[in-house]
Amino acid sequence: MMMESRARSKEVLKRLYEGVNNVLNRVSFRYEVINFPIKYRERSIDIVANSREHGTLIIRVKDLMHVNKNEAQDLIKSSLALDAIPFVVSEAPEVYENIVIEREGVYLVNLKTFQNMYSGGEDLIALYKRGELFVRVDSEVFSKKRTELKHTLTSLSSLLNISRKTLETYEKRGGNITIETAEKLASVLGEKVVKSISVQDLREEFVSRAFREQQGLVSSSAVHIKNNIKKLFDVDESKIYEIRRSAPDYIIKDKETLITVDVTRSRGYSMREILIKTGECVKFSKITETGVRIVTDDAEKAKIIRDSFSAIEKKDLEVIKV
Repeated sequence: MMMESRARSKEVLKRLYEGVNNVLNRVSFRYEVINFPIKYRERSIDIVANSREHGTLIIRVKDLMHVNKNEAQDLIKSSLALDAIPFVVSEAPEVYENIVIEREGVYLVNLKTFQNMYSGGEDLIALYKRGELFVRVDSEVFSKKRTELKHTLTSLSSLLNISRKTLETYEKRGGNITIETAEKLASVLGEKVVKSISVQDLREEFVSRAFREQQGLVSSSAVHIKNNIKKLFDVDESKIYEIRRSAPDYIIKDKETLITVDVTRSRGYSMREILIKTGECVKFSKITETGVRIVTDDAEKAKIIRDSFSAIEKKDLEVIKV
């Protein structure tokens, strides 16, 4: 029974990976699959993608709906460091089509929703958070229809029982609205006044609450190591993002963004793991256009790493012996 369950899980994951990759290829993303840690269940980041038009995505692919705290923290912190959107793509039955679920600060979608967000289709996509569904107001349609119908903001406020100040915001900047409010607006201004939550909307929302989410993401056990990284790279602590379940150990967001790997003896990595981890960080850095810095206190390991990646320029990958 357990073997059958694992086989089904692998099949679902394979289909999800293929589906996500197809979407990324179709809309001209550059992307890499990140295979560290080696065991799928131990990692938090599966795909890193970037395009000039759509920006950067940090993606976890899951057969289940559950997003654990460690996964969420890594997705949030890497997205903060890289100006990205954190997505979890899942085919769990509870993840409905055309609904983006905000869970643990990241965005959970099924494959069809992920496809639709980049297809430019007519399907209405809503955001589910804090127990409510939200869509967007189209500010241009709002203004045009209000003018056509010869409504002032005051008369519209009275008709809809929505404050004039709120309606003024909708007309100037749009914004997220509940389904109840969407139905009110559509009843007077027409259905086109309501539009889908877009990828750009998610990006703006994530950024707006990013630093609130960042509070409490620092583990006390990492403070000593983080202080060492702070001194070594001469950066403020707020610019160091610790990643616990992926190839990078830290992402440093300063004048230049650096993918940092700590392979000092205290970490306990084997030489094989160090080389795999470094290689996956190089893949990560190619997509995010960042440099890789490997920190080690072992001269022999430093030499092996340098020799193994000698084809890569020093500006892109540097081994630092401490």
